[in-house]
Amino acid sequence: MITPEEFPYIKSLYVNDCYAYKDFNIDLHGYKPFSHLILTGKNGSGKSTILEHLHNYISGWQTIDGRWFQANTNSLLLYIDTLQHERDDKLKTYKLYDETDNDYRQRLINELNKYERVVPSINAVVEGFWEQNKSLIVYSYFKAKRESRVKVVNTVTKDNDFTNKLIDSNSTDYFIEQFKQYLVNKKVEQAFYQIEKQKDESDYIDNFFSILTKRFRQIFEDESLQLVFQRENFEFFIQLSDGRQLTFDVLSEGFSALLSILMDLFIRVDLIRKQVGGFAYNPCGIVLIDEPETHLHLQSQEQVLPLLTSLFPNIQFIAATHSPAVIASIKNATIFDLTTKETRISEEAVGRSYSDLMRSHFGMNNEYSGIADELFKKVDEILKENKNKPEELKSKLQQFFVENEAYFSPSFRVELESMILENA
Repeated sequence: MITPEEFPYIKSLYVNDCYAYKDFNIDLHGYKPFSHLILTGKNGSGKSTILEHLHNYISGWQTIDGRWFQANTNSLLLYIDTLQHERDDKLKTYKLYDETDNDYRQRLINELNKYERVVPSINAVVEGFWEQNKSLIVYSYFKAKRESRVKVVNTVTKDNDFTNKLIDSNSTDYFIEQFKQYLVNKKVEQAFYQIEKQKDESDYIDNFFSILTKRFRQIFEDESLQLVFQRENFEFFIQLSDGRQLTFDVLSEGFSALLSILMDLFIRVDLIRKQVGGFAYNPCGIVLIDEPETHLHLQSQEQVLPLLTSLFPNIQFIAATHSPAVIASIKNATIFDLTTKETRISEEAVGRSYSDLMRSHFGMNNEYSGIADELFKKVDEILKENKNKPEELKSKLQQFFVENEAYFSPSFRVELESMILENA
């Protein structure tokens, strides 16, 4: 088993060349055993670009070719320059040009581009650590546009189909699509354990589904939610307290975006636990998330990173966000503003109003942001739904102000109160 003390967590990033964003360091705070990282800044400041190139670099750790390119970047850059000069000489002297040479040069450039634009610095590590341990490391990269497109299940499949994907740095979509298949496999596996009277293994699967159900209840805000398995057709339903039965392919965009992250990570962690034979083991790893707040309402934005860090305590999360709720939600994190190149630690964001964070991290000089629009819309809905019910209207508005107080600056509160007086 890999411990957090020996795992090569990222301790800094050097942004060499991400097009408009060049030549600066992002140093992570010295939290032990690691610091999470939240990238903020105005639209166009490079958050998503940096994540994408960091993913390219980490993917290279998992292959021999990738590590060779990373180790020989400087000498290869000199070689590419030599090829360029040779080409120029040919053009000047002979007016000839060897297309094959240029193709080779371009292929080298394309490969190096994966590894030289964003370069992470890690804790001391034995050479080849990722290559030797890649089936025991959690690594995933979630793009901003994501959803839980879960495939239909027709039969039971082999565990090897999933285990072999652990070493593929681009397997995120596979694990999300095959989530229901994995759950079906777990149920069938448990049935065999019960027949063979292997109580510990059967109890572990019970615990797996218990934790999964508990987290689904938290996300859906429904304490009576159940995961229901229909073995006749290999189907899973999310049974809600109001009687509705949802399948994974009919969820709202917000639930789908969040569950896609959980689906992937639950499978990875479970596969690693089975390999090491430690059902309580928390694997180490690095996870990149572009816009963890995607399609989530305000309260869920506050909960998404705390939920993930509590479920997966030995995973370093690196996220790019537009949401002040995400910035203020997480402990042991370094917050780096790509617009100003300023660094803060998470303790400095806790307790600040979201309107203040919006202005300081996203360059907003007034209260009218996407979050403000959402709050105005919510107040409008409360006013319309309780138009002729003064007591309920008062209660709902009081609840709204309590739940969303962190978003209010004095001027924004005045705007909301004026809206209420005009329409109540």
